[in-house]
Order: sequence, then structure tokens, then C-alpha cells
Amino acid sequence: MAVPKSAPRTRSSAGLPDSAADMRIAELEQRLAALEGGPGLKERGRRMMDRVMPPEATSHFFNAGREQLLGIRAIVDFWLRRIDEVESTVTADPGRETIEID
Repeated sequence: MAVPKSAPRTRSSAGLPDSAADMRIAELEQRLAALEGGPGLKERGRRMMDRVMPPEATSHFFNAGREQLLGIRAIVDFWLRRIDEVESTVTADPGRETIEID
């Protein structure tokens, strides 16, 4: 069964005359340029926090986050040492004996 070829697509929007479609595209491109040219979400959030929170508080919160991560590291290190101690005292197979040959 042959598939009929569709009519070539044009740039204009469905239901709009070419001049109206061109105006709409120009408007959308202008809005896009305004959105892309403005500050991003991260920059806007940073500016808002700078207005609300003094720099000293930011420094304290940064240091507190670092201390929390160091605390988690201490816990992980503690448990790794305990696992290593248990593994060093447990033999792989209690029924197997190792004989050293001189």
C-alpha cells in the first residue's frame, strides 16, 4: 500500500496568515532573548540570599556543613575499622588448617 505524500510544510502557523505568523515568531524570539539574557535561577537566588542573610551567617553555615560531613566521615571510618578487626580475627574456613612448609 503506497503512502500518499503530504503537502510541503510551510513556516506559517496553522490558521494564521503569513504576516501574522511572522509577527508571532518575532515576538516569541524577542521573549526568548529576554529570558536567556536575564539572570539565571541560581544567580537570582544568590542575590536574594545576599539581601536577607549577612556574610558572617553564610560563613557559619558553610563551616557547619563541613563539620557535619567530617562527622559522617568519622562514623564511616569507625565502622570500617571495626569491619577490618572482625575480618582479621575470623578465619575463612574453621575446618581448614594451614600447614607451613619450611
